[in-house]
Amino acid sequence: MAGYSRVRSAPYTLNRQSDYLRQAKSEANEQVVSMKRNEQRESFRKWLTLAVAILALLPAYLMGPIAFTFKTTVKDLLRQELAGYEAATASDSRLKAHQDYLNETLKRWGNDFAAAREKTASSETNDYKLMLDVSNRLSSIESKLDLLMRESQRDRKLQNGSGP
Repeated sequence: MAGYSRVRSAPYTLNRQSDYLRQAKSEANEQVVSMKRNEQRESFRKWLTLAVAILALLPAYLMGPIAFTFKTTVKDLLRQELAGYEAATASDSRLKAHQDYLNETLKRWGNDFAAAREKTASSETNDYKLMLDVSNRLSSIESKLDLLMRESQRDRKLQNGSGP
């Protein structure tokens, strides 16, 4: 009978061990999946930052060709329309006024884009400075805590040594 109980308990122990191993394996797999998700999120954030910067700069680079095309199209349309209604000198003065208006609008857009780019660059710099400041403060707190822990341990040793 004693030998039978030993044989019967061995599979039970193996089952418990195999259950423990399965649980440890599943926990390790969960950690790996979690790490992959974190890496994917970080990669997505980096690419998103790059995409936003590119999209912010794209209108600035395209503004020149678009403005040139827009100017010539408007100019041609105005000449065609004004030729039927007014004399050439009046149309030229109106065309010049319209061109001045368009130039002023394009300058304002350029200033707005420059301000947006500058604001983006300054916010990134400020974020970096804030993170450095937080890091410095945390390291200062950590060093002070280490010092307090050492003093506390030293006081305990002194109390334990003087107590008996």
